[in-house]
Amino acid sequence: MPSVIFGLLSLALALWGLTAWWWSVTEFLRGVLPIALLLFGVVALASGVQSVREPNGSRKSAGDLEGDN
Repeated sequence: MPSVIFGLLSLALALWGLTAWWWSVTEFLRGVLPIALLLFGVVALASGVQSVREPNGSRKSAGDLEGDN
């Protein structure tokens, strides 16, 4: 029961903070969003390049690696 009360109190304070300092929240999001998109783009690009470089048959499963002692 205390966790429910704490959760409701946290939600109420968060909503109050969002409305009271809305312009600060939007400025923060405007600064963080391009950085997050850049990082996610780099990760997606690296994942795509890695999947193109590796042929489909060369991936080993966990069972294949156990027998390679």
